[in-house]
Amino acid sequence: MSVTTMTIADLCVSPYNCRINEHDANAVVGMAESLLKRGQLYPLVVHPMPSGKGKKRRYGALAGGRRFRAFSQLVADGKLPADHPIDVIVRDITDEGELRELSLAENLVRVDLRPYEVYAAVARAHAKGRSLREIAETNGQTLETVSGWARLGALHPKIFAALEAGQISQEQARAYGATEHQHLQLNVFEQLSVMSATTPAMIRKLLKVGDSELTKLLRFVGEKAYADAGGRYELDLFADQADERGRVEDEALLMQLAEAKLEKTRELLRAQVQNHTPGRELRFEAKPPRDGNYGGIARDLEISADPADVAPQDADRAAFIQNEMAELEKRAEQLLADPALDQAARDAGIAAIDADYEPLEAELTEIDQRRSLALPSGDIFATLEIEQDGSLEPRFWWASRKAKRDAAKPAAVAKPVSAGPIPRPEADAAARALMPKPAPGGTAIDNSYGYSERQKADLAIKEEFGLTADGVQIMRTLRRAVLRCSLLDDAESNGTYGRDYALWCLLRQELAGGYGWQIGARRLAGGYEASIGVSEVVAPHVARSVAGMRWEKERAQLRDHGSMILEDLPAAFSAFHNETSVWKNKAAAFLAGLMLERSLNAPGYQVPLHDVLAAGVNLRDEDLRVYAEPTEELVDLFPKAQRLALAKPHVDKTAFGTWGKLKASELTAPVTRALRKARNWAHPLMRFAAPPAPPAAEATAGQAIEETEAA
Repeated sequence: MSVTTMTIADLCVSPYNCRINEHDANAVVGMAESLLKRGQLYPLVVHPMPSGKGKKRRYGALAGGRRFRAFSQLVADGKLPADHPIDVIVRDITDEGELRELSLAENLVRVDLRPYEVYAAVARAHAKGRSLREIAETNGQTLETVSGWARLGALHPKIFAALEAGQISQEQARAYGATEHQHLQLNVFEQLSVMSATTPAMIRKLLKVGDSELTKLLRFVGEKAYADAGGRYELDLFADQADERGRVEDEALLMQLAEAKLEKTRELLRAQVQNHTPGRELRFEAKPPRDGNYGGIARDLEISADPADVAPQDADRAAFIQNEMAELEKRAEQLLADPALDQAARDAGIAAIDADYEPLEAELTEIDQRRSLALPSGDIFATLEIEQDGSLEPRFWWASRKAKRDAAKPAAVAKPVSAGPIPRPEADAAARALMPKPAPGGTAIDNSYGYSERQKADLAIKEEFGLTADGVQIMRTLRRAVLRCSLLDDAESNGTYGRDYALWCLLRQELAGGYGWQIGARRLAGGYEASIGVSEVVAPHVARSVAGMRWEKERAQLRDHGSMILEDLPAAFSAFHNETSVWKNKAAAFLAGLMLERSLNAPGYQVPLHDVLAAGVNLRDEDLRVYAEPTEELVDLFPKAQRLALAKPHVDKTAFGTWGKLKASELTAPVTRALRKARNWAHPLMRFAAPPAPPAAEATAGQAIEETEAA
């Protein structure tokens, strides 16, 4: 069989070629590039096609159909002339059965390369001087794909041998290939070799690829500032989003840059404090104060403080500067994403943008330095917390509860005296519009009114606050957790609201019957309402709150008391009976907390008696803020428009101007920080209304007996 040449006009695809998949047959872009760049390496195998009388004979490509299509594409595109010679081997066969058998045999004996053979070949070609772009163009692959192959082909020999032997998976190999440094690859490989199971995530973690702490510091410092200082950052070529996962190579340099930037913020805050109180020094600590009872941060010691608004002319100038900086940042992003520019053009463009950006940044800092920061007198310190998104959050704290008490002692608030029945408030206009007829305020709580009442109430809340039905249940449960803790606080101060409420509820339910939601309590048997509080949706929000932690701690202490664990029941009762009155009041307050329904400050979920309880135990917005601090998970319950509306009153106008451009996911962290800093902030749904003034009270039964005996 000798090789001869033909032109594209002499050839066609054989109808007997066994490769019939159209997608595979037409995937010839890479092959066309290879033919153009390197020429034809293998001849086509052709056979004579039947031809009509007087027509030119053509030959069908039995083996090499894709090469024929690639030549056709090159000729059609004008990249090769129509008479370009194509090497062929002519098989003088006309029997269809023999032709199909020959095509099958030609394709069956062909064995595809194994993946690791591809990786090794690419790595060797690159090592011999071929650029990755050339390899990609020759083989019709993207530069990203070929870069990944080259990295895998350059794995440490010991790891590559494991891949070749099937001892590690492709995904594990890609995890090792997240770094090009073979000594790091081998170090991690040997660490994990003694483990029975190894995951790609474990490999990346030990390589410090995508390390959350280092990524946070890099965002804070800025990738450009880090790179300008000589810092190196290695992208994970196999990440789903490579620009969001990589490895910081110069940790010490990054930490040095972060500390320098933190020190600038300390200097700024010290200057702002001295602008307000000359001579006052602001102290900084590494960590916030801890709560000795719960082990977490002592949130009640946090001080809400923001620099005073700048002068009007400074505010206008700051807004202008921020807009200019935002435009420059947008131009930089477009420049970096422009595929038509080479690296030199990008560097020159970024340098020009920096020349305009840096003076604006310096001027904005000068405006900030002219602001003043008012802090209460007393023992106070500040912390600087770097958030995961790279933003910096200054916070201010009382050094201790004693320091807070010494600075300002709260005035005692007189507790209201019981005056008999509480008049039921009328349903407001919004509730009446939702319901076919006037209904009591807590109809969404009581299932006897039908599920439709809850749907109506939830719809009204969604329209006003943007909360889903799950969000409503979360807020209700958090509100109950706060009220529970306030009853316990009252008992610790020798108050009796929890005791009186628990006793009254039990007697009222037994003697008067009914009155489920009206008294704001439930029977202690299980049921639908009890199950919601421990659902997968609700429970995590309560568990991470201070109120949830306090309640569980009190539950554990009471459960472990002798009165609860002694098997000898008379002895158990004696242990209870012999306790102090304060302890028993607290136990009764816990019982009252167990009985509490979950209410909200919204039509359909309002329980007036809960407002009375809150007023009686002096539950203030400040307590709501401490026991149910705003968290990112809670803020995420609200749509973007509601988040902006909640934060706006508590954010400097200059800073707030840029928030509207943020995505909802990007808005969560800054809104949460703003609400945490807001003094005594509580969501309207969580607040308790001031109860109506009670009517003039007649003498109670107990008072009447005392007066009779005195007479």
